[in-house]
Amino acid sequence: MTSSPDALPVPRTSRESVLLRGASAASATPWQREHRPAPAAQSGRPVVPSAPVATVEPISPLTGADTTPTATRPAPAAPPAAVSATWSESPAEATPYTGAERRSGEDRRLRSRARLSDVYAEQLDQLREQARSQGWAAGHAEGVTAAAGVVAAAEAAAEVQLAEAQARWERRLATATAALGAAAAGLEATVAPVVDELRDTVLDAVVTLVGDLLGRELATTGTAGLDAVRRALTLCPTDVPVVVRLHPDDLAEVASDELAKLPASVTVLGDLTVERAGALAEAGTTRVDAQLGVALERVRTVLRS
Repeated sequence: MTSSPDALPVPRTSRESVLLRGASAASATPWQREHRPAPAAQSGRPVVPSAPVATVEPISPLTGADTTPTATRPAPAAPPAAVSATWSESPAEATPYTGAERRSGEDRRLRSRARLSDVYAEQLDQLREQARSQGWAAGHAEGVTAAAGVVAAAEAAAEVQLAEAQARWERRLATATAALGAAAAGLEATVAPVVDELRDTVLDAVVTLVGDLLGRELATTGTAGLDAVRRALTLCPTDVPVVVRLHPDDLAEVASDELAKLPASVTVLGDLTVERAGALAEAGTTRVDAQLGVALERVRTVLRS
């Protein structure tokens, strides 16, 4: 603090605005310096300036300089001034600080520090929030990129494994198909002759059985020759003469009245080359074989084909 009469007043708002703008506190004017107006001269009495007082510089609250107060040399005393009734000619009178003024100054300094701390704390919170947001965004982007890379790698590995499995199963399927084809071909080559032989045997047995049944049936009937003639005539044209040949034994068994019932264009003759219960008919260029043995052979040929 100082009580020098030549100290200049600094407004409170000016100092606070300097501190709030972030200026150095060491360069600010201490708040203790005030310029107080000198009291008016009493009637007819001159105002005598007081003796110079040593000035002690205040401690800077924001710097790390030496905190020991330093006494400065007193300013030279001004020469006595003449008595004047004009205020502008009266020198300033040094007024010592009182306890209330000192406490008021301390309060203002503490309030200024509190405001500065609030400003710095608010700015620090803003910077922290901004840094947190930027860090979160950067971490999120990095995580998304890393996850995309992991997913792409997993998909590529899965595709490779799927392709390998598909190729492996295709090879197995081709091998199994080839083996099955070879087995089928071998089985067919082995079984085909047996099947053909078995089929021929079965067909021969069937035809033989049918022939035996027909022979037994014809042996029990007395009209085998007449039945053979009728079978042959069903396949011959009726507008041309027809010659029917029978075995002589069958012809002898046919009654004369049955032969008379035949059409006049039909002639029945005996022939030893014709089998029993069979007949051969000739009608111009048409030849009909109604023998049972020939019929059974045709059936055997058709079944084998």
